[in-house]
Amino acid sequence: MSHLRSGPRRGSRNGGNGLLPEALLIRNGVIALPAGPLCADILCDGGRIVAIGRGLATPGAAEFDASGLTVGPGFVDVHVHGGGGHSFFTRDRAAVDAYRAWAPRNGVTAFLVSTAGRDATATVALLEGLAPAIGPGTGAEPLGFHLEGPFINPVRKGAFDASMLRPPSIAEFSRYLDAAPGLIRQVTVAPELPGAVALIHTIAASGVVPAMGHTDATAAQAREGFAAGVHHVTHLFNAMRPLHQREGGPAVAALLEDTVTCELICDGAHLVPETLQLAYRILGPSRAVIVTDNLDLAGTGEAAGRFGTQKLAVSGAVAARADGTIVGSVATMDQHFRNAVSFLGVDLATSFRLCSTNPARVAGAQTRKGAVEVGYDADLVLLDDGLCVVATVCGGRLAHSADQWRSVSVP
Repeated sequence: MSHLRSGPRRGSRNGGNGLLPEALLIRNGVIALPAGPLCADILCDGGRIVAIGRGLATPGAAEFDASGLTVGPGFVDVHVHGGGGHSFFTRDRAAVDAYRAWAPRNGVTAFLVSTAGRDATATVALLEGLAPAIGPGTGAEPLGFHLEGPFINPVRKGAFDASMLRPPSIAEFSRYLDAAPGLIRQVTVAPELPGAVALIHTIAASGVVPAMGHTDATAAQAREGFAAGVHHVTHLFNAMRPLHQREGGPAVAALLEDTVTCELICDGAHLVPETLQLAYRILGPSRAVIVTDNLDLAGTGEAAGRFGTQKLAVSGAVAARADGTIVGSVATMDQHFRNAVSFLGVDLATSFRLCSTNPARVAGAQTRKGAVEVGYDADLVLLDDGLCVVATVCGGRLAHSADQWRSVSVP
């Protein structure tokens, strides 16, 4: 049975769970590495992985026995609107703080706050309100913002209210940069809209990822977006012009563009397994990025909820409006990870790549997150034989343990 054992105290209180040392030693885990599984210890100190090997020993370190568990990089969700009853469509940073405390139970150790306001002023207020919550701290780390609107096509608006959408505007985007300096990581744009290509150039030049999504673009218009700087696609196939035998549309253009990464919602409902398999055969392990598109309903077990003024009903893995429009997923990231293994037929190391490594790269955090390597952030998830989360480590701290630290001793 996995357990934590604490040595002499060297640190401070963490999450109300008592006094913990600075260092954490994870023993006997099976690390899912690209080169193959490796049974080893992992020493975490100062928030980073400082050593990987057999028989590691650090006097005073807390120890977690990971015998029989798979260890991989913590999941990174670059398209999530909330979960556990906490929504990002608010200016109250408490919602992000609450989510970051909740998310590790699903193996999530980092995420982008995906959101948008009803108008430009509301979006500025939202960004200014949530900006202080971005960055390292207790629990999963918010890496920045993903603005899914307002520069998307009303024809492919999905669950967004048309009143929230506006034509692409460099001036409006500049207001958002000023409201959250250095914190906007991704902006979803429909490249066929008037002014979109110029905006995409501006977004890319600012260091933010311009993503194509909620789009009615033809394949040619999508390629114009790629040429302007788009190199990521928001939830491929969902909320975009469908494939036609005489017009492939944005999905075909994206699949054929070797430099473009594509989000796949892997809950089995947004995309059926066969569509996921087809997309993955083309994208391969370097271009596929699994996201949840979770709403605040995710993980709550609630059968109904709201998205703005819209009433939602939960059916299986999704929440939808009365007209059948899917608004978001309620399947948490650990389920998406399991589905990737099942639907796509990939091994565990590859599933970690899709759920951790690739999204970390999209978020610009690839030099410190998304891998179990010395020098990387000590963000780890430990899974049992059923690929269920047993424990999650965020910044070298045990942020979640399913066995409630069954055996704890402090000499």
